[in-house]
Amino acid sequence: MTSIIDVTLNSFVQSGSTNENVAIQSNLSEHSQVVFQNTSLRTDCIKIVFSEMEFLPWDNPDNLVSAEVEEIVSRIKSNVLVLLFLIGGPANVINMAVFYNQGLNDRVNLCLFALSLADELHLFNSALHFGEQVYLQFTTKEPFGPVSTILSNNNLGGLLGFYYVSYVLSAIAATERCLCVYDPLRFQTLLSTKAMAVIVIVVFIVVLGLFFTVSVRYRVGCVHDPVANVIVMTGIEGEFYKAHKEFIDALESSIFGFGLPGVVMIVVMTTTMMTIVRLRQVVRWRSETSSAISARELAVTKMLVANSVFFIACLTPVIVNRTSWLFFPDINSGGRHYNVFLIGLWSGQMFSYINATFNFFVYYSMGSRYRETLWGLFGRKTPPKKH
Repeated sequence: MTSIIDVTLNSFVQSGSTNENVAIQSNLSEHSQVVFQNTSLRTDCIKIVFSEMEFLPWDNPDNLVSAEVEEIVSRIKSNVLVLLFLIGGPANVINMAVFYNQGLNDRVNLCLFALSLADELHLFNSALHFGEQVYLQFTTKEPFGPVSTILSNNNLGGLLGFYYVSYVLSAIAATERCLCVYDPLRFQTLLSTKAMAVIVIVVFIVVLGLFFTVSVRYRVGCVHDPVANVIVMTGIEGEFYKAHKEFIDALESSIFGFGLPGVVMIVVMTTTMMTIVRLRQVVRWRSETSSAISARELAVTKMLVANSVFFIACLTPVIVNRTSWLFFPDINSGGRHYNVFLIGLWSGQMFSYINATFNFFVYYSMGSRYRETLWGLFGRKTPPKKH
């Protein structure tokens, strides 16, 4: 096991990861205080003498944000994300019930059903980790509980990839509406419901498959300081990652670091602006002549435009944060501003949760058919009137 023993904590935190899942596991500012004195119980630890290191990343004197502030932000983030799950979990179940009831033989309903499913699974899998973090901060103070350890050490961290599946499905929904309003008759024949189903399945398989490949980067392990005779639990590089380091690093940075979020942002912004321009033309033409776009299609399009605008608002802080990494190389997992890097990742997670949680309110406020179907599920033919 020479390759593992030769790994140092310093090289681990300077790996330059841009993956939220990795950041969760490598947030050592919360982990550094957790030590175990009975080292005889552990024989699989990496040996590092902390006293020989100049400083640890979170304690870098050049950090713009102190370790104490970063830890407070991290705890607030965990608590807020669990609260959002309590809202978004039921909301996405309701979304799926509504779109299923309206009929999955309609490609829009199918796409929005899949989007709600991805958001639900993203919220659920993330809540498993953050819920455990909330529990641990009031109990044992340990950095990893059994849930995090099982997910990490059994290569299940890729389940957090539903975050990116939701990104891609949002771009597909925006593109579908754009093409539909520009040439509805031709587009109806070009993209059938079966074709949309194939696209959705491929997105789930490809995106999750790539993210599972990246997520095996680290596993939960221990670091042993033989001088101080203590053990610190943290994330350590896995054997698969070390065997395919260059490929996984390239995949992570090019796809999940900036590539996928950047492409999705461009697609959603472009198609949404084009759809808004076309909607104005269609509304004007409908007052003068007949239109190939029905009133129902117009209503659905307006709802999806509102959903896309909300998505853009939530994704913009993520893009701004990740763009800053390109211009400020010290803001990374091993740089001088390690704590700034982590807080940036926490903000990205927060906005991803907000987007996955509050789509329900966009659908309900903008979609009359959505409201009718929703209240129909509760035995009412029409929504209650506002007083």
